[in-house]
Amino acid sequence: MSVTMLSTLKTNISQIQLLLSDFSNGVPEPGKIIVERFLMDNKPYHVNKGVVLLLNNHFELVNPICPYCGSYHVIRQEFRERNPILGEFGDCRISVRRYLCKKCGKRFVTQLNLIIEPNHRYASIFKEKIDGLVKTGYRSLRKLGEDLHTFFGISPSHQSIKNWLKIGDEKRINNHIPDYSGYYCYDEQYIKIYGRKSYRLTLFDALLNIPIAEGIAKKIDYTTVYNFLKSVLADKPLITITTDHKRMYNSIIEKLGALHQLCIFHLFKMIGKDVYDRLKSKAVSYRNKIKLCIYFTKIKEIFRTYHFDIAIERLNKLLNKYDDIPRVLQKWIRKKIIPDFERLNIFMRDGSIPKTNNQVENYYRQTDPNQIKRKYKTYQGILAFLTRKMEYWTSKHGKIQHPTS
Repeated sequence: MSVTMLSTLKTNISQIQLLLSDFSNGVPEPGKIIVERFLMDNKPYHVNKGVVLLLNNHFELVNPICPYCGSYHVIRQEFRERNPILGEFGDCRISVRRYLCKKCGKRFVTQLNLIIEPNHRYASIFKEKIDGLVKTGYRSLRKLGEDLHTFFGISPSHQSIKNWLKIGDEKRINNHIPDYSGYYCYDEQYIKIYGRKSYRLTLFDALLNIPIAEGIAKKIDYTTVYNFLKSVLADKPLITITTDHKRMYNSIIEKLGALHQLCIFHLFKMIGKDVYDRLKSKAVSYRNKIKLCIYFTKIKEIFRTYHFDIAIERLNKLLNKYDDIPRVLQKWIRKKIIPDFERLNIFMRDGSIPKTNNQVENYYRQTDPNQIKRKYKTYQGILAFLTRKMEYWTSKHGKIQHPTS
């Protein structure tokens, strides 16, 4: 019989070879024919345009073109059998046509790239499933394998799962947004990798509320932090960076050429620790405890305004009563607030500058909570997990990642 070509859904194959029996109930529906052809659930999810589905799950190209030289002069050769695992349809047996180019003499085969990548057995859909599983929470390779077996009936090797996760040797991941604001926060999180102390470094865009880049380091020192920030910010606008109060950050941010805002929340937290220790002490009188709370509140009020003149006025009023201030607070005023006042009030000059690192802290809590932060065994494992979390967080906040070149 002659081969009849019918158009199909744009997400499916372009032509189908029909049987005479297909016309027994009128004009056949292409979608129904495809389902019937793939009995035992042997139906591919997607098929490339320009591919013909013949009998017995044989595929060939409609208009074969040599991928090496672009010639249309090709010779149809034998079929090559493949046994891919296609989505929930399981193990399938298909055959794809091979071709020989008359011009360059090279051979090529019918590709089904929308279903399965070249030289792969598992369909590409499983990579999407892995991404979805990881975005919901941390899973080890063993746990991912168990989930795939439970839900999809497949048992890929750990190496296959690693390949789907694209776990490489890099110790840094980057977001891919075309434009950043220049207003950033930087922070670090203590984690454990195979029981050993490590650190998660994060640069965060405060206005867009998305991470820019994350890295993993064995230790935190000047060189590590500077190299991380310098490489990440090489092609991005830079106005200000908000950090906590580690002394080495001062020279790092200055060397990068950015304004440096110290986190006000961390300032209150450091002072508050000394204050609360004395509030719990029985050696301190009730009167002095009240006095301690009053002056601690006055210190907080200095930084609870976005007007620099008001902050200066409140600071001067406090200093006028310096001798009356409890000694523990005098120490903080003398050794911290006065020397670092320039870095503590940067946010008063520009309302876009974040005065705390709370956005990064919130990102840490939601992407790597305490109950899983010590389960990692490799750098690649945590970065694969954080990559999916970064993608999910970015899309949740209305941003679309641009593919890398």
